[in-house]
Amino acid sequence: MRKWWLGSVEEREADEDELRRLAEVNARAAVPIEVVDGVAVPEPPAEGSPPIRERFLKEQHHRQYGRPWGMGRYLFDFVVDAGLRPEHRLLDFGCGALRLGIFAIPYLEAGNYFGVDSHLVSLEAAATYEIPVHRLEEKRPRLLWNDEFALTHFGTTFDYVVDISSSSRVKEQPDRLRRVFASFAEVLKPGGTLLTVPKPKLSTDELAGLGLELVRGEVIQQLPLFEGHEDSFRPYNVWNELRRAGP
Repeated sequence: MRKWWLGSVEEREADEDELRRLAEVNARAAVPIEVVDGVAVPEPPAEGSPPIRERFLKEQHHRQYGRPWGMGRYLFDFVVDAGLRPEHRLLDFGCGALRLGIFAIPYLEAGNYFGVDSHLVSLEAAATYEIPVHRLEEKRPRLLWNDEFALTHFGTTFDYVVDISSSSRVKEQPDRLRRVFASFAEVLKPGGTLLTVPKPKLSTDELAGLGLELVRGEVIQQLPLFEGHEDSFRPYNVWNELRRAGP
């Protein structure tokens, strides 16, 4: 399945190979990676579940984001400061390998964390390495592999949606970005909060037409650990907070 910001013919052809791999991944996963039309969870091989891939033991997935893995702590702190509480349901859009999730899942009540991503390898790192390492299975996180913004798959609404640079990379058809934010609005509870980095590429009027009101814009979060390394890592995040209009 292609990344949101790609979509070449070659990558679409590669999707078929990844689909065939999903059952193998889920055979070793601590929680299943879901797809919209079902979950591929095979019986483990006779000799037991296959080992996880060595690349995850080497934590190569921690270095694929362009900014340090420790960013997850800052993301989590901001979301909590914005009002996230353990009883809330959180949708992590572009959850990747759980850079935010490893902090959010233990904080939230069981069953309240939902992650979606279009990159199977990142979800594999989450399900086969990060979740068992941090002993998060009992919190029953749910992971969805999808690149068509099928957020209603989870069959619930959310108090918070967090979008860290994923929607800003959406390309292809002109209406594709609008579909992302329409999907956010569809699954947010009335009064629910959408937190994005960076600012949405839709206008305020376009967002309002979807039922999303900009509450706070251009909120600067300083990242003390990154200070002094500006040539490599931006030492701040710029957040925007939107609210889903009431019924």
